[in-house]
Order: sequence, then C-alpha cells, then structure tokens
Amino acid sequence: MPKRTMKKTISKKMTKKPKSMKKKKMSRAAAKKVVSKKSPPRKKSRVMTVAKKKTVTSASKKVTEKLLGKVVHYYDKIGVAIVDLNAPLKLGDTVLLKKGEHVLTQRVSSMQMEHQPIAKAKKGDVIGLKVKKEVQEGAVVVAG
Repeated sequence: MPKRTMKKTISKKMTKKPKSMKKKKMSRAAAKKVVSKKSPPRKKSRVMTVAKKKTVTSASKKVTEKLLGKVVHYYDKIGVAIVDLNAPLKLGDTVLLKKGEHVLTQRVSSMQMEHQPIAKAKKGDVIGLKVKKEVQEGAVVVAG
C-alpha cells in the first residue's frame, strides 16, 4: 500500500503549475474590480485646464486690443510700412503688426507723413511707419 500513495504524490507534483502560470477564471464584473483596484481612475490632466485658461485669456485680449489701422504697402529696401489709420497714433506707442501667424511687436520710433516727420497722427491719415522686420501687405496694426 505505501507504493500507491507515493505514485499519487508524484503525479500531483508533476501536474501542478506554478502560480504565475495559472489563469484564474472570473466573471467580467470581478475582472473590472481587479482592474479598477490596480489603476485608480485618472484625473483630468492639468495641461488641458491650462490650455483652456490660455484660450480664455487670449479671447479677452482680442476684446481689449484696439484696431489702429492696416498696412497698405511695404517698402523692403528702406523698411517702411505705409499704414492707413483707423485711430490716432503717436510716437512711443507700442503696436502689434499681425498677418496670419506672423506677429511683430515694436514701439513707434519714427513716423512720417508726406516725407515730413510727425509726432502724432489722427484717424484717416496715411503714414509711413519705420519697422524692424518685413511686414506683409494687409497686416493689421493693433495697439499693444
């Protein structure tokens, strides 16, 4: 009789799989619980909230920006933009010249009308504005 018991113990050891190899059978609900225990639900990322805040602030800037005029022509050799003004402009003001993705921010350092330097220009005037970089025709001049 002792021989029979030995055979049984040997056969059980041979058929036993290590724990890592065994697959447990469980219902879908139980599987969901296991998954949720391992990884807690993710919170909304901070990047998304920051992006939303930026769009709100940029929208509020658009409201506060004042349209000063539009670039009618650009002389590339002398770096002068001809601007048709919709609002008054004076030396020392900061302006943004925008066209598509191109944005140029600068202070008004030199203005001319009819080849004469001026300190102030009123609504409806067409002036020559010295710019640092090339500006495209049709660019919008906005108060900065």
